[in-house]
Amino acid sequence: MRTAGAPVTLRVELVPTLRNSVGAAVIAVIALDSCHRPPYATPVAAAPRPAPVAAPARPAAPDPDLHRPPRPRRLDLDWSQVSVASEAEAIALWQRIAPTGADWDDKLPEVPAAVARPLAIALLRGGNFTCTPPLTGPCAQPSYDVAPPAATADLGDPCLRRLLALWAIDQLEEIDLPAVTAALAAIAAIPPPESQLVEAALRQVPPGDQDARLAILAGAWRAGQHDLVNSSLGGLDEPHLAEAVRRHHIAGALEILAAETARATYLAAITDDALPEAARTMAITELATLAPAGDKLAPDLRAALVAAAGARDCGVAALAARVLDQQGDHRFVPRHRAVAATAAQMRSICVLASYEALQHGDEASLLATYLPARGLERITVTYDPASQDDPDGDGDPHTTHTAEQVPRADAVLPELDDLIRALEHCAGAICVSDEHEFRFGWTRTGELARLEIAERPPCHPAHP
Repeated sequence: MRTAGAPVTLRVELVPTLRNSVGAAVIAVIALDSCHRPPYATPVAAAPRPAPVAAPARPAAPDPDLHRPPRPRRLDLDWSQVSVASEAEAIALWQRIAPTGADWDDKLPEVPAAVARPLAIALLRGGNFTCTPPLTGPCAQPSYDVAPPAATADLGDPCLRRLLALWAIDQLEEIDLPAVTAALAAIAAIPPPESQLVEAALRQVPPGDQDARLAILAGAWRAGQHDLVNSSLGGLDEPHLAEAVRRHHIAGALEILAAETARATYLAAITDDALPEAARTMAITELATLAPAGDKLAPDLRAALVAAAGARDCGVAALAARVLDQQGDHRFVPRHRAVAATAAQMRSICVLASYEALQHGDEASLLATYLPARGLERITVTYDPASQDDPDGDGDPHTTHTAEQVPRADAVLPELDDLIRALEHCAGAICVSDEHEFRFGWTRTGELARLEIAERPPCHPAHP
C-alpha cells in the first residue's frame, strides 16, 4: 500500500512489436506528486546572449576654451635685435609696430615685458589722447561715452592713442613714475566725457606723496572731472584737504572735513566765489547749526554771511540773507529797489527766486514788493508739436498765447525751480532753461510789470 506523500513510480516497457514499429525503445519515468498537482514542464534555461561588442570610442574633441590654437604672429620682429635704449628708438619701434584700430590688441601682447616699459613711457610722453572734445552749441547734448577708434585709425589718431595709453599705464612700475609725471598730469586734465583714462592716471600717483596727489587732482578738477575727483580724495590728510578747498576750490574735500575742527576752512568757503553753490550753502548751514539756539552768531560767521549776501551766486546770497534775517538783521532780505539798470534788476529778481525757494509754505511771497499797483501782466506760451491750428493768430500753429493781469497780492514767481535754473543763463532780460524761456518787462523805476513764460520746443536743428 502507498503511504501518503510517497511518490508512485510507473515503469512502462514496450513490447518488441511496438518497439519494432516505432524503431526505438522508449522508457518513460514519470514522477507523480502525491498531492495530485497538475503536471508541468521543467523550464529550460535560455542560452546566454553574447555581450554586445562596444563600438570603438571616438577621441574627444579638444575643449576650445582650454586648447586654443596658437595666435598667429602679427609682428615680424626679432626682439633679440630690438633696441629701445632711448626715447627716439622707442618712437621708431612704435612706427614699426604700426598699430591700427583693427589690430592693436592683437599686436601688443607680442611685445616682451623688457620692451613694453620704454614703449609705454615714450607713448605717454607723446600725449594726444583727447578722443571726444566737449560739444558746444544750443542743441548740444552731453556725451557720456568715448568713441572707439576706426579700424583704419593709426598711431596719430587720438581715439586709438587713448587705448594705447591705457595699455601703457598698465606697463609702468614705480621707478618709471618720475619720467611720466607731467604726462599723467596732462591725462588727468582731459575733460569729460573721458573718465577711464583719467582714473587710470590718478591711480598711478603713490598715496604717500600727498603733494603730488593733490596737484594732479587739482588739474582734474579744473578740467571738470568733479565726480571723479570727489571720489578720489581718500588718503589726503586734513591739511591737504583744507588746501584742496581753500586753494583749489575742490568741493568734495569740504564734505570730508568737519565744521567743528575745520572752522576756518568753512568760513573761507562761505565767501569763496570759486566754490560751487552746494559747498558754500553747506558751509553756511553747518556753521549756523553749530551756534547755540537763541545765541547771536559769532562775529566771524556774521561777517562771512554779510559778505556772502553780496555773492554773485544767487543761492548763496539768498541763504546768507535768510540766516541773517532770522538773527534779526533784515537788511539783505530781497525787496524792490528803484534801479533802472537791467543787470541790477535781474540780479535782484534772481536773489528773490532763490530766497522764495527757502521759504515755508505759510510765508507770503515777496514778489508783491516788486510790482506796480496794477499788478503783473503774465503771458504764457504753450507749445504743441502736433497742433496744426493757429487760434491766437501769431503765425505759429504750434504755440498758443494766453494773457492775464494778476493782482499784486496774488502774484507769485511761476515755475520756481526752473526759473532759478534759467536765471543762471540770462542775456539782458531774457533767461533760458532747457524747458522755458522767461522774458521780463521792467518799468523805468525798476518795477516788474510784465513776465512772459514760453515753453521751449524740443531741441532740434530746425529749432536751434
